[in-house]
Amino acid sequence: MNTKKFIISRLVPQRFEKMLRSFRDQFIRSYKIEKLPKEIYSKELKFYKVSFCITCMNRLFHLKNTLEKNILDNRTYKNLEFIVINYNSKDHLDKWMKQHMLKYIESGIVKYYKTDDPSSFHASKAKNLSHLLAEGDIVCNLDGDNFTGKDFAFYINYMFNKYEEDLFLHFTKKPFWGTEGRMALSKENFLKLGGYDEDLLPIGHEDHDLMNRAKASGFKYLKIEIENFLRYLSNTEKEKAENCVDDSTSFYVLEKGNQEKSNENINNGKLIANPSGTEKFTLFKNFSTDPIPYP
Repeated sequence: MNTKKFIISRLVPQRFEKMLRSFRDQFIRSYKIEKLPKEIYSKELKFYKVSFCITCMNRLFHLKNTLEKNILDNRTYKNLEFIVINYNSKDHLDKWMKQHMLKYIESGIVKYYKTDDPSSFHASKAKNLSHLLAEGDIVCNLDGDNFTGKDFAFYINYMFNKYEEDLFLHFTKKPFWGTEGRMALSKENFLKLGGYDEDLLPIGHEDHDLMNRAKASGFKYLKIEIENFLRYLSNTEKEKAENCVDDSTSFYVLEKGNQEKSNENINNGKLIANPSGTEKFTLFKNFSTDPIPYP
């Protein structure tokens, strides 16, 4: 932590600092918003089903800002779903979803799942769960602190029409590092890759591991730098690894460990993750008390 951040952390209460940071992220950070090509709305396109895959453990403060905004910004794309995973969140996520998202759940655009099994967060396992439950032709990881931008689903669909299904889209641009995990690929190819690698440490580099295995497998990689799609809420180093490990372990230590393991795997030709399958969880859908079959 640099001196400036250290002083701020001592002088400004965490809750107030988080509010200031959220205000900066949503209203002060500058983005170049461009007009999207009219071709993305063409009725001649095939309209794939798109699944936005969201996970949450004790990050309700993010979803309160992002989830409904993302739904409304994509509501005219009809073949769409938001998969929301309550990964044993202890911040009243269930209550908030029932109070504020019920109309979207009842309409079918939001599909809400909960598991009480995990005691801590593991990014690969949580993301695999959301992607496996997705019914879309195209799955897109959407971190809970990310804003899609208006008509993001139309743009994804257009790109998969243009380049066909062996495509891997990555939405990022320096210095907007908060969308590094925004990646879209076909559900079929996600399954071929074995999903996110659950042998990695709880967080850090799991998205880039998936991306690098896709590249090494011959998928067409495209980096998209349209700033319309790159808004996000920032996190401190501590927040990035919260719920994963004890407070003394830095996110960047975990990330470095995963980078080394990922690079070794890829160099050795190990491109398919989880050959024995992914971890299974007891799941509940849309506030039901009856568990559903694991996907």
